Amino acid sequence: MSDTSNILLCTPPMSPAAEDSCMELLTPPAETELNVLWVAYSRTPDSCLTQWRQHGTTQPNDISIINVGDSVRSAVAANGASHGGPGPIQTVPSAGDLTGLGIAISNVLSQWAETDAQTVVCFDSLTALLQYVEPEKSYEFLHVLTGRLFAADAIAHFHISPDAHDDQTVEMIRSLFDGEVSITEDSDRIVLTR
Repeated sequence: MSDTSNILLCTPPMSPAAEDSCMELLTPPAETELNVLWVAYSRTPDSCLTQWRQHGTTQPNDISIINVGDSVRSAVAANGASHGGPGPIQTVPSAGDLTGLGIAISNVLSQWAETDAQTVVCFDSLTALLQYVEPEKSYEFLHVLTGRLFAADAIAHFHISPDAHDDQTVEMIRSLFDGEVSITEDSDRIVLTR
């Protein structure tokens, strides 16, 4: 998948293989210096950092976490991060605030634009995003975002649980990506590129 920049990671809910695949996508083998961006809808910054520490093979050049939605308040309070400000942990309090989320992601990408490190992105998850935003609006947002990530030479993957959505929504979202990794119920991994 070395020539793909935006990858859809399709996993069943609570799949044990999802975390391993996520980490493989966050640590491309050819790169040594990484800037890591997590967009977390259903996770805390601590869980993202713990996952990296447990599975990451190198210390990232830089790391930033954008925590989105209701779980943000408790995570921010626990970490002492400023609400919505710049820094390694940023917040977007409303899960449906696509403008705020887009600005936060663009700010991180702009900060890293002049570095030599490879930017890698984990968007966890589209399933959570689609709980708050209509599919058509989500599609428009993701169309712009995937273009922005491509322009920034980032390697990004986006988690989704296809069984949580109707087929039409999944196919519409799938059309935005140039690669796909699907994890089956038996934890088999299927890689597809377009």
